[in-house]
Amino acid sequence: AESVGGDFYHLFRLPGDRAGFMLGDVSSHGYRAALIMALAMSASAIHAQSTTDPGEVLAAVLTSLMDELESTEMFISLFYGVVDLAAGELRYANAGHPHAFIVRASGVVERLSAIDPPLGMVDCPPGMVARDWRADDLLLLFTDGVSDARDRNDVRLGEEAVLALVRESRAETPQEILDRIFVLLNAHAGDASRRDDLTVVLSRSAHVAG
Repeated sequence: AESVGGDFYHLFRLPGDRAGFMLGDVSSHGYRAALIMALAMSASAIHAQSTTDPGEVLAAVLTSLMDELESTEMFISLFYGVVDLAAGELRYANAGHPHAFIVRASGVVERLSAIDPPLGMVDCPPGMVARDWRADDLLLLFTDGVSDARDRNDVRLGEEAVLALVRESRAETPQEILDRIFVLLNAHAGDASRRDDLTVVLSRSAHVAG
């Protein structure tokens, strides 16, 4: 049971030429984290269809899971973004998730910073932020198991190594970039034991890899 964990992602087809992208990481490991993860996925699948406001979706997920989070003393770092192609906009809510970015066609990387603490830490509704979104933009989400991957000498891969690879490969398809990320991870970690889940989501308009 200790081999299961709490990373998860969810992709949503939404009305009006919109798409939703969610990435979450439940604190700790083991069956309790996996249970919270499963509940979060179930709740988000319901709430994402009722509104296109990412803040409202995360607030509804928090309400649905509040009893379980309090009883287990666990929390969830959770990012949810909605790409609206017609409006040329990305609207997102970020509850404590550190690794969320837009990689522009020019190579400029914009961090989609957390605007609220992880779900379960405080009882307050998450807010929402809007950013411009263009057809050639790349949405990059990953969990800390990726940046914290360590080699046999306990050296971290680090966030910048992942961002540098994505910048260099940004003209390729999301699936090709995703494959490159895991080649990088495997080359860095080698035969060292993996301490955490490894979860990555990449999207460019109609192309998604996870």
